[in-house]
Amino acid sequence: MRSAPRHAMDTDQAYDAYALIDDCTAQERFGAHLAGLTLEWLRGRGKTPQCALDLACGTGGATLIFAAAGIETVGLDRSPAMLQIARDRARTAGLTVTFIEADIRDLADLVASSATHNDAARRSSERAWRFELVTCFGDAVNHLTDDSDLHCVFAGIRRALAPGGYAVFDVKTEAAFMQRDKRDFVIYESDDCLVYCRLMYTPATRLGQARVVRLTRGADNRWRRSEETQCERAWRDAEIRQALAANGLVFVERLTVDGQSVTKDAPSPECLIYIAATDHL
Repeated sequence: MRSAPRHAMDTDQAYDAYALIDDCTAQERFGAHLAGLTLEWLRGRGKTPQCALDLACGTGGATLIFAAAGIETVGLDRSPAMLQIARDRARTAGLTVTFIEADIRDLADLVASSATHNDAARRSSERAWRFELVTCFGDAVNHLTDDSDLHCVFAGIRRALAPGGYAVFDVKTEAAFMQRDKRDFVIYESDDCLVYCRLMYTPATRLGQARVVRLTRGADNRWRRSEETQCERAWRDAEIRQALAANGLVFVERLTVDGQSVTKDAPSPECLIYIAATDHL
């Protein structure tokens, strides 16, 4: 993503460096699962989207599921390294997908200007930036730590959605953050790479931190160390719903990761799938 500094999400080098780890540990499978869950939910209501936009698409887990289902799909992410992996996967699978390098907080501007980043995306303004489905998976909403960023992204989603369109995104709840105990654990290990992480959470601010340390062995057989800290926010249900409503999106339903509906008063699981729409349905 190529915006001016904006707090926790401005970790371009960190995401690029993590791209290979994401690929090796198959973290895209969660996005693929959520994409399948989304399509199943829509089919249950007689909906079959013709075009979809997958925000913060990473290495393409959800994006490729949509494309494989015959949906004209655009994947958008800030990390060139992540996008390159996604492009390679799409090419290997024989899928036609448009990938765009951009900040999800700039979506409203992209829609307004009908900006395109490659020849494949140079279609008419109405067709390129009016989607029947917009998704955002992989805890990307949690990485929006400011109220203004959350509203900015929801405003962009609303502008990108066609009438009757749906927005689907996952949110890691405070119940998940409360499990963080400040212990180091290994994310990935091979002969030439070791990645470990320490997760922390401050209930007073509802901000969590992930300190990621990476050790890699180069061609000269010497080990090198790098480190970054990522910040996330534990958004509350009331905050999510208020931001949706303020930006013209209608809350429809919350689901668990296995597709079960969650009522407002039910105990919160560690991850929730939110479904919103442009209209009352």
